[in-house]
Amino acid sequence: MGVKEFKEGVAVVAGGSGGIGAAIVEAFARSGSPVAFTYHLNEQGARQVMQSCISSDIAVDYYQLALHDEAATHSFMQQVKEKYVAVHSVVYAAGPAIPIDFVGSTSLEAWKNIFTQDTHACFNLIQAALPVLKDTGGGSITAVTTTQATRHLPKSVLSSAPKAAIENLLEVVARENGRYGIRANSIRSGWLAGGKLARGMDGQMDEKAIKAITAQVPLGNLGTPEDIANAVVFLASEKGRYISGVNLAVDGGWQL
Repeated sequence: MGVKEFKEGVAVVAGGSGGIGAAIVEAFARSGSPVAFTYHLNEQGARQVMQSCISSDIAVDYYQLALHDEAATHSFMQQVKEKYVAVHSVVYAAGPAIPIDFVGSTSLEAWKNIFTQDTHACFNLIQAALPVLKDTGGGSITAVTTTQATRHLPKSVLSSAPKAAIENLLEVVARENGRYGIRANSIRSGWLAGGKLARGMDGQMDEKAIKAITAQVPLGNLGTPEDIANAVVFLASEKGRYISGVNLAVDGGWQL
């Protein structure tokens, strides 16, 4: 008899209504795991993700949640625990739209806003998840970050700095909670076709800049949300049971 793909319970995906998060929800469902995912404002996207998972015949639920609301995030995790009894994986795949600007031109308000909606949101999720995972025998925590946390570009501080803080948070979580059977890792996402990049970062990048980035990728092409999702599901699965405290780059070699 083969090893089960996941422990008993549900996978929680924060930010599952579009892009990378949607791909992660769909990948868990295809792998046979029930999923509870959140969205902030994009309810239509959440409904579309639900529809895409119907054929898998796996339980998939979605919840509206502002992750920067500490009390609401703790309440959400308790709701999931009450419904599914056990949680085997928690994935942070959320985050706000990122303004592109030089450090010297970035306002303190913008800095605080991005950290509140990204780093603090991830912190709230992890704090809410830890007691649930401890109660159910451990599990996996994964955050989707960026290769820009270590390979810095001009005007990227509001992307790289909050995600670097999240990576450090996950490393400490891994160190402190391994004794409870809890693993914690980050997936450093590279440049992906579609989504924000295809839209020129919502008008902040032109086609020439996008082509220049693609030319810097050793594999010669952009990735897809499914590339990130496959890595997340692997780390969350029993195949990744001895992997903890790592920051795995999924970027076609761009970080080199």
